[in-house]
Order: sequence, then structure tokens, then C-alpha cells
Amino acid sequence: MNEKLLTKIGLNKYESSVYLTLLKQESMEASKLSHASKVPVGKIYEVLKALKNYELVEIQPSRPQRYRAVDPKRAFKLMYKRKEEETLNELKMLRETFDEIERELCSDNFPQNIETIFWPDKFRNNEVNEMVDSYFEKIEHEVCVVIHTKYKPGRSELYDASVPAFSKAFFSLVQRGIKVKILDPGSQLLLSLKELIDSIEDLSFKRYIKVLMEVRILETEYNFTIIDSKITLIDIEDQFNMSRNLGMTRIYDESYAKRFKTKFDELWKKGELFL
Repeated sequence: MNEKLLTKIGLNKYESSVYLTLLKQESMEASKLSHASKVPVGKIYEVLKALKNYELVEIQPSRPQRYRAVDPKRAFKLMYKRKEEETLNELKMLRETFDEIERELCSDNFPQNIETIFWPDKFRNNEVNEMVDSYFEKIEHEVCVVIHTKYKPGRSELYDASVPAFSKAFFSLVQRGIKVKILDPGSQLLLSLKELIDSIEDLSFKRYIKVLMEVRILETEYNFTIIDSKITLIDIEDQFNMSRNLGMTRIYDESYAKRFKTKFDELWKKGELFL
């Protein structure tokens, strides 16, 4: 028999030679087997141990010990079964490794689509209203907003000046049937929203507004907005003037938004009901 066939199933040259030699004999002692198979004496016991692990060789309880080949039909059937189990386990481990690599490379830490927008030094005329409207017009279901404590009254002139535009935008969202949830540190936005709601004369509509708009008070260092659980908005702060924003990063990634929604829900539980 060609020894190369045995090497294809995992046996090395010495193991193949010893096994084929034993197949021709009833049984043999290690020293004689070494000579007959042309395997060095220093290697023969190592080879026999490997063949026994493969269950291709049996040891006869005699003195000195004698070795005999296991019937090929039975031996190779068992060997195949073990190889099959090992291969399946290797494939399972390989699949788990691929999954782990995929999670690492495609994890929430790597947003798929990011857009950065920088503000002008000063907004002219209706630029703030136009900017807010452009961000809010595509909202379909829900917006969750967390406002940083730095936006408490008097700390940011730009924010205080933009409050009317934001409060009207939030109010318009609710009129469209969109859920609005806001965590505010006690900024001008609270009074602006309250004034708008108090100005409503239709009581049923006022109740409708309060069902869709929930506002809670919480001082927090977080500052982000989540749109429809798909888009996350994060401010870009001026590192030389933390009360001023240079622009905004818009992240289009549902898995990334999910992380922020988890944080929002955590903060939401800590908030004190306002509206």
C-alpha cells in the first residue's frame, strides 16, 4: 500500500510504516518492529504511542509487550468519526472567532456614516429657524433630547437666543403626532415650552400635547439628541470656550443610536417631571 494515502489522513511517515508492518504480522515486540519498519529505536515507542492514540494499535499484556494492528475496517471508521467531530468543533470555533471579529470591526464603536456641520460665528436673520426646521422636518416617530447643564440661563447667549426657535420646533413636532422627550437642566427652554402650552385654549388639544411631549428636569454633563432611534446628534464644543459650540456631528447608525438610547433611558429615570 502507498504510505502517502495514510499521510493524507494525518499519519506521518514513521507511523504509516509501523502500522503497515503490523498489518502483515500477528503481533510484534517493539525492538523487532523497529527493525522491520525501519523506524529508529529511539522513535519507535513515540510512534506506537501515537498509533495507540489513533486507536490503530493495541498493546497485548505480555512480557515483553507486543503490539498488533487494529482491524482497518473498524479502526478507520472510528478514526473518521473522531476526525469528523474534531472538524465540526474546529468549524464551530472558527465561526465564533469570525463572529467576534465581525462584532469588533462592526461594533457600535465604529459608526457607519458620520456628517459634521460647522456653525457660522453668528447666525443672521432666520438662519437659526431654518437650521432647526431642516433638522426636524424629517423626524417621523420620536425625538429624545438631553441638554447639558451648561445651557442653564445666562451661560450661553447663543443657546438662549435660539430657545424660541427650538421650542416652536418641538411644539410643531407634537402637532404632527411625533413623540418628544426632553431632559433639561432648567434652561430657558422650559419656560418657553410652558408659555406655548399655556397659550392653548382648547383643553382637549392641550391634553393631547401633554401626552406626546414629556419634559423632565435633570442636571447632566451629557448633551445629545436621538432621532427615530436611527440618528444621533452630538455638539462639537469650542475647547477654548466650552459654553460655545462650533457645530454638530450627525451620526447615521442605528446600533450607535441604540447605545445613546440606553443612556437616555438611564438618565430619564433620574429626571424630575416638569411637563
